[in-house]
Amino acid sequence: MSSPVSRRFFISGAALAVALPRLRAQPDPASYGLTALLDGSGMAAIPAGEFQMGSAGGEPDEEPVHRVRIGRDFEIGKFEVTQAQWETVMTDPHAKAGAVRTTPEGVAIGANPSHFKGAALPVESVSWDDIQVFLARLNARDRGHFYRLPTEAEWEYACQDGSGDLAAKAWFKDNSGDRTQPVGGKQPSARGMYDTLGNVAEWVQDWYGRDYYAESPASDPQGPRTGSYRVFRGGCWLDPAKYCRVPARNFEFPVSRLHNVGFRVVRTPR
Repeated sequence: MSSPVSRRFFISGAALAVALPRLRAQPDPASYGLTALLDGSGMAAIPAGEFQMGSAGGEPDEEPVHRVRIGRDFEIGKFEVTQAQWETVMTDPHAKAGAVRTTPEGVAIGANPSHFKGAALPVESVSWDDIQVFLARLNARDRGHFYRLPTEAEWEYACQDGSGDLAAKAWFKDNSGDRTQPVGGKQPSARGMYDTLGNVAEWVQDWYGRDYYAESPASDPQGPRTGSYRVFRGGCWLDPAKYCRVPARNFEFPVSRLHNVGFRVVRTPR
């Protein structure tokens, strides 16, 4: 299933037909290839700890503010997963001609489904379901680590960063040129992560629950047990500044493929 519509935005056909502006400078290929994930050079180390999750001044689903403990160290991608990484993992050099990779539901997955093309650009137009296939294939390549999406709590904890000017750290509506940009082109967060508030928003593991924060456990919350929507977090290239906030929550059907949503991975030792 393919849809360019998110909870807050609709990307019109007319807007997408406009000539795309030039990309900014490309980063070092070593930083956005698959090796950077597997050897750990593309991962930021996040120690266990506690933080205040949510916001008292945002949307209703960001309340109540509550203390959460992350009980285990983990690593998270410094960058959003790139098209180079997606293609390397999802391309099978020994596949028969015409072979098509699918989700468990039978939906075809492209070797590079992104709307905006470029090896150093974040992969987008991938559904939550598509990402599960990518993760299964990535996990087959590394016996020492388990790769997955971050939980909503892990994502917010890792992305806590109250310093710096938004324009210096994020590609958003005012400066993106109405498209994605190469990963790592802005200043990193205090924990060495890039593009957490812009470029593409990011799928996380959890089902969406509007009132989940009122019942969330204090330690390592995993989100509701079931639901209709999956959560994605962070700002993106088409967001105005007011939506580029760490506590902001968004959601979509897990089969939806959006031009403004990608992901980053977490890994832990097996």
